[in-house]
Amino acid sequence: MTSNFFETLEAKVDALASDVRALKGRTNEKPVDEIGGVDLAMKVTGLARRSIYKATHFRTIPHRRVGGRLYFRRSELEKWLDDGRRPMASEVAQKRMEANKK
Repeated sequence: MTSNFFETLEAKVDALASDVRALKGRTNEKPVDEIGGVDLAMKVTGLARRSIYKATHFRTIPHRRVGGRLYFRRSELEKWLDDGRRPMASEVAQKRMEANKK
């Protein structure tokens, strides 16, 4: 009876340890709305430093200028990238076919 109790206890402790590891992994994730400089913008967009500066000059990329420094929000950059998505050829063809049916 005692060995069964310890096996059950050990199984529960292992399950708890697994849950704690999973929770720890979530807390180590980067914040969704991380704020950073040009390096963050380069990492999120994949653009070169010069392209980032050019985009800020023409105000085509979301940014803030505080005290002569540029700041970017990760969420705004990701939204900007998503908004610029071009439809795939199959999506364009599907829309044309639907338009022809009307």
